[in-house]
Amino acid sequence: MYQPSHLASLVPTMQSFIESATQNLESSSSSSKGSDIVFSELSLRMATDVIGQAAFGVNFGLSKPQFVDVDVDVDHDHNQKNMLYNDEVSDFIKQHIYSTTQLKMDLSGSLSIILGLLVPILQEPVRQILKRIPGTMDWKVDRTNRKLSTRLDEIVLNRIILQEKIKLGAGDHDHDSKDLLSLILKTRPDSGSRNVVFTQDYISATVYEHLLAGSATTAFTLSSVVYLVSRHPNVENKLLAEIDGFCPHGDDQIPTSHDLQHKFPYLDQVIKEAMRFYFVSPLIARETAKQVEIGGYLLPKGTWVWLAPGVVAKDATHFPEPDKFNPERFDPDCEEERHRHPYALIPFGIGPRACIGQKFSLQEIKLSLIHLYRKFVFRHSPNMECPLELEFGIVVNFKHGVKLRVINRI
Repeated sequence: MYQPSHLASLVPTMQSFIESATQNLESSSSSSKGSDIVFSELSLRMATDVIGQAAFGVNFGLSKPQFVDVDVDVDHDHNQKNMLYNDEVSDFIKQHIYSTTQLKMDLSGSLSIILGLLVPILQEPVRQILKRIPGTMDWKVDRTNRKLSTRLDEIVLNRIILQEKIKLGAGDHDHDSKDLLSLILKTRPDSGSRNVVFTQDYISATVYEHLLAGSATTAFTLSSVVYLVSRHPNVENKLLAEIDGFCPHGDDQIPTSHDLQHKFPYLDQVIKEAMRFYFVSPLIARETAKQVEIGGYLLPKGTWVWLAPGVVAKDATHFPEPDKFNPERFDPDCEEERHRHPYALIPFGIGPRACIGQKFSLQEIKLSLIHLYRKFVFRHSPNMECPLELEFGIVVNFKHGVKLRVINRI
């Protein structure tokens, strides 16, 4: 799924969702002064649609100008037999959007998490108690997790049944589907064999991991870039010049995967600096495989090591004036860039456990920004707080969303 050739083939699919989402901005930018939108919500819907197609082979329809029920990517004659699947996916994605945008996942909201930080042995017993008390954060998280898990299990089970029918010659589907769920199911042994790895739980967890990682994080980075660029006119002018230089202003030429990698160097710098400025993953955890010494401390085998990469990314040793938004610090010819430690900025992790969706995400982010800035520029809404308030959970989120004013360039 993440092979270069397949990523290149996904450009038209990504572009179609981006263009659909952009239609939501047309009316907002119709006046000369523009009007306000919650950009973080728009970017989440768009990112969820893209990864939904890639992970499930399903068009959730969240980016359409007016939200409608999801469409499964099958022939019209098969729509009736897929109505149940349609409903399951629709309900599931609504729960996913709720958990990503409305469910408060900050550390201060959960007593069990706070206790776990202070006295780790108490975290699980306390969580088991609190999740049974309505209204507590642990209860809300547990209830949402169970709903998501139930719906996702139903989706995967129905696809497994469909796949079994296809193998028996009793079902119709697109055999060339390249979404993650289809690829996993195609490699699954026959139902009669013992299958230790590709259990239904494993498949459900893997697919949802891709949905979560490919929607919330991508949406956060897109919102960060647009928010920061809107505050820095010099950066915006250089970015617009590079994008307009790719093709004449107003031209709808779609960049290829090769173009995205090689013809937008300043866009690369802007994205890197935005990911440094607002780091999406607050913590990375690793367990020592053997005894190791780090910074003069001897850590026994089995020790949990927690890294806060966002703190490292604001270290003035590696990033002078760390609170200044300065994409030029990532210019390959810049002295600062040449002498910086390679691990000073690791938004996608590092090593064998680095994010496998890095190229997928960057391709989507670049396509989105190129298309957006061909048509619009953005300004801060007077209704948005400054500086932005953040919520910290598995990923960082904007507490009150990113509210921006859309202005038409054309």
